[in-house]
Amino acid sequence: MASSRQRSPHRFARLSAAPDDLFDYAQPPRPRAKPPQTEPSAILVTDDWPDIVPITDAELRVMEAHFADLLDGIFGPKA
Repeated sequence: MASSRQRSPHRFARLSAAPDDLFDYAQPPRPRAKPPQTEPSAILVTDDWPDIVPITDAELRVMEAHFADLLDGIFGPKA
């Protein structure tokens, strides 16, 4: 069955063509604020790692699998 309701021709606004340039160049750009000039301070580095870092067998196998070529170049091939 067809709807007996009539559609209004003004229901949807007509879309005009989009402008070629979407940027607003009418206003000059605002000047950017410059950061204050200060002397860099010394960076304090602390090391709280233990002398020997524990590592699991699974972690060791992953590192050996991914770095095998590099480790062979440093320590030589496996005997």
